[in-house]
Formats: sequence, C-alpha cells, structure tokens
Amino acid sequence: MTAILALDTSGEACSVALSVGDQQWQSYELAAQSHTQRALPMIDEVLEQAQISLKDLDALAIAAGPGSFTGLRIGMGVIQGLAFAADLPVIAVSTLEALAWQQLNQTPEVEWLLPALDARMGETYWAVYRVVQGEISEYKAPAASSPEDVVRWLDEQQITVVGVGAGWSLAPLANSGHEAQPDANLRATSVLALAEQQWLTGDAIDVLEVQPMYIRDKVSWKKRERIRSS
Repeated sequence: MTAILALDTSGEACSVALSVGDQQWQSYELAAQSHTQRALPMIDEVLEQAQISLKDLDALAIAAGPGSFTGLRIGMGVIQGLAFAADLPVIAVSTLEALAWQQLNQTPEVEWLLPALDARMGETYWAVYRVVQGEISEYKAPAASSPEDVVRWLDEQQITVVGVGAGWSLAPLANSGHEAQPDANLRATSVLALAEQQWLTGDAIDVLEVQPMYIRDKVSWKKRERIRSS
C-alpha cells in the first residue's frame, strides 16, 4: 500500500495532500505571505488525520515549479529537510502540468490545455498540453514569455485552448477569446495525482538530485537590475 505526501507552495496557496492506498487527506489555505509558518503544521495535520508518521511514507512530492521564486525555495527546503530526516525519495512535479491535470478533471472533453502563471516583469510561465484518451501529454515545453508572444503563438498554431492559472488575467491573454479559469490556484491533490503516476514509472529521485524548475534562470539578477534602474 503506497503512501505519498505532496506539498505545493509555488503560488498564492499553501496546500498539502496525502494518499495511503485508496484513501486521501488534504489541507489547503490561501497563504501567500505565510508559507514558511504554515507548511509544516499543515503537513503534521494531514499525517495526524491519517494516523501515520513521516517514516511510514514511501515518498514525498513537491510542486517544483515554475512559480513564485520565494515560494519554490520554501517548499523545496521543507521537502528536502523532511526527506533527509526520514530517508525518503522525492518526486518533482511540474506546476504547469499539475494545473493542466487539475483543469482536465473539470473539463474532461477538452483537447488542448494551456496553464499560465504570472511570472512578473511582463512575462508569464506557460506550457501547452494535448489531451489524448483522457491523458495529458506535453506539446509545448514550459517557457517564460510575454503574454503577447503567447497569443501570437496560439494564432500561428490555430488551436483553441482552455486556459488555467493567474497568467490568464494578464492582457492580452485575458482578451484572447479562449476559455480560461484565471482564478484557479493549484492544489496539492493534483500534484499528488501526478506524483502517484511518476512513482509507478520509477521517477522518484534522491533528495540530493531534486531542484526547483525556475524556467527563468536570472530571476534575481533581473530584480536587482530593475531596482538599480529605478
């Protein structure tokens, strides 16, 4: 009986989900400014509800990015600390893929999904997934682009997508005519669902190997440049 705990601190919400066999527990809070204070108590909460300890788990899963630079670092630090303490492997899940999976469960008839996050500095993190027989496959790899470039790409491809994530609140994506859920926040239950699939295919890795998926490697440098120029 497999037991996996998943954590997401990549955005506005702090979310934890735990599965033990076919049973599941979860905790979710909008806590953009208090991930550090809430992550561990929420993990303790779901473990207590399931009446198991950290050492009873088979693996830990993390929404590894892209997303908030600070949020990703907090979540990764928590998961790495727990993994070291309990000698557990880690499953790194793409936040964009998890968002796409989450939206698929709400609109199962969709063919194309485009999760998008607000990357700040005039850009959005985005990717495109195609749905084939109820499963999602990556069609356009995660990238950081301006919303204008995303709309231009969609026009060139001539496909109609269902969008999800805060990036869709940005113009011109918001005015592009595609159906979208801009207020949707990622939940750890979706991270957990993909982590369970990756566990079955042997994609858990050693804690020393797990890294955040920043996509934009020079986030801190760009912020410093912006501060200097102002």
